[in-house]
Parts: sequence; C-alpha cells; structure tokens
Amino acid sequence: MSGQGYIPVTKYNNSHSGRRADAGAGRFISRRDFLGGMALGSGATLLSGLAPFQVLAKARGFSIPPIDPAQAKLFDGPSGVGDYQGNNGNTWDVLTRAHLVRDKHYADLDSLSFEDGGDDYDVILVGAGPATIGACLHFTRQRGAKVKGLVLENHNIFGGMARHNQFEVDGHTIYGPQASNLVFLPRKAGDQMLGEDLLFDEFTEVGMPLHYDPVELTGTDKALEADVSNYIFMWPSPVSDSIAMFGPVTRENPEPGFVTNPWVNGFEGLGYGEQVQQDLKRWMWDLRLDRPAEGLDRWLDNMSYEELLVDVHGLSPEVARFSDPILATAVGLGAGTCSAYVAATHMVMPGAMRNGDPNTDILLNPGNRNLKAGWQAANAACFPGGNSFPFRYFAKYIWPDCLQGVRTPREVMESDIRFDRLDTEQHPIRMRLGATVVDVRHVPGSGQQRVRVIYEKDERLFAAHAKSVILSSANCVNRHILGDAPGDIGKAMEVFDYGPVIVANVALTNWRFMEKLGITSVLYRDGEFGFMCNIRNPLDIGGYRAPFDPDKPIVLSFYAPLLNRDLPAREQGVALRWEMLSTPYREIEQKIIRQMVAMFGRGGFEPGRDIAGITLNRWGHAFSVPYPGFYHPADGGPSNASVLAEGYDRVFFANAELGGMQSFAGGHARGREAAEKVLNII
Repeated sequence: MSGQGYIPVTKYNNSHSGRRADAGAGRFISRRDFLGGMALGSGATLLSGLAPFQVLAKARGFSIPPIDPAQAKLFDGPSGVGDYQGNNGNTWDVLTRAHLVRDKHYADLDSLSFEDGGDDYDVILVGAGPATIGACLHFTRQRGAKVKGLVLENHNIFGGMARHNQFEVDGHTIYGPQASNLVFLPRKAGDQMLGEDLLFDEFTEVGMPLHYDPVELTGTDKALEADVSNYIFMWPSPVSDSIAMFGPVTRENPEPGFVTNPWVNGFEGLGYGEQVQQDLKRWMWDLRLDRPAEGLDRWLDNMSYEELLVDVHGLSPEVARFSDPILATAVGLGAGTCSAYVAATHMVMPGAMRNGDPNTDILLNPGNRNLKAGWQAANAACFPGGNSFPFRYFAKYIWPDCLQGVRTPREVMESDIRFDRLDTEQHPIRMRLGATVVDVRHVPGSGQQRVRVIYEKDERLFAAHAKSVILSSANCVNRHILGDAPGDIGKAMEVFDYGPVIVANVALTNWRFMEKLGITSVLYRDGEFGFMCNIRNPLDIGGYRAPFDPDKPIVLSFYAPLLNRDLPAREQGVALRWEMLSTPYREIEQKIIRQMVAMFGRGGFEPGRDIAGITLNRWGHAFSVPYPGFYHPADGGPSNASVLAEGYDRVFFANAELGGMQSFAGGHARGREAAEKVLNII
C-alpha cells in the first residue's frame, strides 16, 4: 500500500450559517497528481469547451489519437492510492478508446493486418466484471484446468464497477466504493434477494466467510446508527433518527434545516405542500393493491413506476419525482422510464403490496423497519471498498497467485495485486488488462467454426481466435463490436438505454460536524450535487477495523445520478452523458464542497480542516433502464433480454443488465449461465 496522502493546496472558504459558501478557492490533489508545480483543475476548460465525443469525431483513420495528459488530469482528478489508483471510474483514457469504437474508427478492419493474440482458446471473455468472474469460476469448478480462456478488459484493473478508492488519512487506511457495493450474504443454499439466487455455493467454494460484525461506535454518547450500505437507508426508507432530509434553499427559506426520521416525524419544513406531504406518507405506509397474485407481474411490467403511483394509486406526480433519483441509483433513470415491476419488486419500492398478503402488514408497519435491525436481518454487507472485496476472493481462487498471501479476509482485502500473474501460461484462463475489444465475428476455421476477436492494446491491434465468446460488456458496447450479429440480436441490443451516475468519495479527517447534528445519512432535493450522502458503519474484516469515531477518518459517499425528466430515456442518456463528460473535475469538486457547506456548516464543518481528499468515479453508462415491458412485452413475444440470453452461434451474452436490475449476484449468475452454454459446445 502506498502511504501517500492528500495535500491541501488551499483552504476552502466556509460559512457557519448553513448558506452556500464560495468554495471556488479550494481543492485537494494527491502528491502523484501534482505535476510540474501546476495543480489539477487550475482553471483551464476541459477540452476547450468540447465534449469528448466531439473531439474524437475529428479523429479518423487507423492511427490512434494520443491521450492528452493535461486533459486527462482535468477530467479524472485525484484517484486515491494503492492498486486502484488511476482507475477511478471510466477514466479519460478508457472513454477515449471506447469512443473510437463507437465512432467507427475501426470500420475498415479488412484492409489491416493484426498481431497474433492467440488462436487456440476455448473461450474469450470480453470484460472483467462480476459476470466474467462468475463464468470463470464455473469453468474452474466444472472443468478445472481443462478450459483454456482469455479475458480482455479495457480498464487497467479488474472488477468492472466492483472497484474501490483507497485513502491514507492520519495514519488510517480507509476505503470507499467506486460503485457496486451491496451484497446480501446467504445463510444457506437457495436464499434469494432482489430477484436473484444468492451465491451460497460460490462463496463457500472460494472460502469467503458469510458473516461480518459491525464495528462499534465510539467517541460519542449519542445513540447514532449508520447504514452498513449506501442504499438501504433510502431504498426501503427505514425508521431511524440518524437519517435526515434537508430542504432546498429558497427565497422564503434561505437557511433550511434537517428533518430527522421524516417517515415518522413528517416533512414539515422541507418545502413540500400539504397534499404532497400526505401523499409521501401514504406512499410509504398505506399503498395496497386489491388484485390477485396471478398475472400481477405482467400487469406491473407493462406500466411505468410513475403510472403505478399516479394513475393507479392516485398520488401526486411529486411523489414519482421524489423516487426518481432513488431509482436511478440502481436502474438507470427515473420513475417515468422504469418498469413498475422492477421498481416495486426488485427494488422493493412501495406500490405493489397486495391486500391479503401476510407480508403486507409486516412491511407496512414502521416498527419493523428499523435501520440497523433491517440490514442485520437481511445479512446485508457493504465491505470497506464495496464489492471489490468479494471480487478479489473469486480472483484469488481462479488466479491463486494474483494476490499475495493466503485467502484470509484481511489479506484478500489488503494484499497487493500481482498484475504480472494474471496473464501467464501457468493459468488456463488468462486475463489481459488494458485491452479494448473493437470487433467480434465468426470466421471459417479448419473443420469447425471459430470466433475472431480484434482488440487494441498499447496502440497495437491483435487478433485472437476461440471456439466461443462470452460478452459481459454492456449492450451499448456490444452493438458496436459485433460484426455479424443477426437481425433479432441487433434489434435486442439496440433497445437498451443507459443513465449516468457519479460516485464521489470524500475522505474526511473527522465527522464530528455530523455527530453534532445527530445524523449519519442525508437525503436532499434540488441540491447542487447529487441527492444523498452518508457514512457507513464499517465491518470487521478479519481484524481490519476502520475507525467508527467522530474524531477519526471516514469516507462520506455521494451517489449522484443525473436526470432530465423532460426527455425520453435515449435522449436523456445522451444529454446527461454529454454533461458528465464535459465537466472538469474541479467544477464537480466545487459543487460537492458547496453542497456540504450548505448542509453541514451549522455543525461546524470546515472543508480545509475536515476534507482529506475527493475522488470522482464517473460511469457514463452506469445502469441500463428496465423499461415497461422489459420482461413481458405487450405483443406477447420473447423479451429482448431473453433473446440475448440465448446468444447466437458461438457468441453468448452475460451482462447483468439482462436481469433487469444490475447487481453483483445478478452479473455473477448471468456469467454462470453463459459458461454452461459454452461448455455444451466446446
């Protein structure tokens, strides 16, 4: 681990009044990001005002445009320390190369020659996220060393969105998730959650423990509790005095305050009209459907979640607007674009509980919705770095020497990655990082059909051949790289739309300002950045215990989806990605600081003293949108997800988005299913 921390270049301005303060003077950069005496975000405009795709559109021909390090620094910002440094979300380097594929930079491949990338693989796997790790585990468990494979990953680290940011603050190593960070751990085979079978057999096989104790709170006499995750406190909206909502700054209310435990205490002071306040309470505690269970799934799937709330239950559209960012942290965009079935069943949002169902009265009773009791009962775990931890367990099992040490929890979490042990002949399945796939198609072979995969690595083009291919990459990528996809496959890929999300991890030297306010989690609307932030209750990982004390370091995480409710899903995604990708790190950093000052200034928050670093993780295609009819098309035909799940010829799909709601367990399951199809043909 690196011991390099964060240098406060200048102090942030602060206001104790709670008003938004001018934070424009302040920023933090890591020592490794401080080059040539010029600090990151020094006032230059990213790309001279052009979005990445506009610049890349100028680049045609075979040569690969060089990456401008100055622009990359303006975009990426500090990335923490350790093995995941330089891999915070979709970095400038990664998105530049991906946009070359999208913009048909490699359209004339037939006129080119390629270097040898191997021609005797059983399977090539595109992407190194949870779906690929699920497939590789299945190959290893079923056939041992008999399946020869190659994993191609365009990032310089494995994990997909299951990665972390690492910080060294005042002698403590602390972590924040880059995105994927919630796992419901099974207690026995057959356990299910959020529409997925949990991974009991898989976790047991790789030796990962299935229970972790929370670290006890010290340093305060207040009865504070914190979510173990960044989701549970808002998804099922549990009861807790440590959860607060913060009202918008308005002319009538220039210094809004917090309302704690709003689902019990009400919403007075948050800027909602009386009718909306009543509807919000009704949304959470009183919605019941008078419908039989038979046919309910199809009925729900053929309407949007907004239609369920407004047209079926008669709630104000403001309630749907309230749910928009909550939905967008897991299913791409808001209530108007999401299937009511996915929202109300997979995400456990209100609206689909039936009269007569014995679970209805249980779940609609506030006494059964306590925060800590809820996540403990569900055996929910969010590890220090999110789902990078279980991913590393699987990686250690498949590539035993890729992490130093043995498979104890703390060593799996903390050990350095041995990158040189991923792509060697010693492993039947090799992993090649920094490799961007640009074309996949079937080609005639000697006696049997094979698949050719063209990829770019280090500005060189390679051709690899295999008996089969598994695509765990998103369909927004797949539709640009599949050179011979039949019509039904092409049509199915084309309907997937995506919403962008920024995950910001703020490394704090202390969180006493939150303790003074009596809160650990905040939801807010009409803010300058995002809509929520929280600190998590750390878990004991085999002796690694992050401090849980208001006077010691911790990570405050913001999950910030971008939304534009006035546009259809496809147009929303395009416009919002343009906004995300054309905004420099410095500008987003300032918004985060101003948002924190507005909320926490009255608790004594001082950015220059309390912030040790800020890392942004940008995900332009974070989640696909499970549109109405996702599972049950109105015409009664097969769903687009089921068409892709079948694959074609020797190409198979394994991305989590085929399940409607992307999750670590869902991606893993899709990988296992694709691996079984591959085993049937090789």
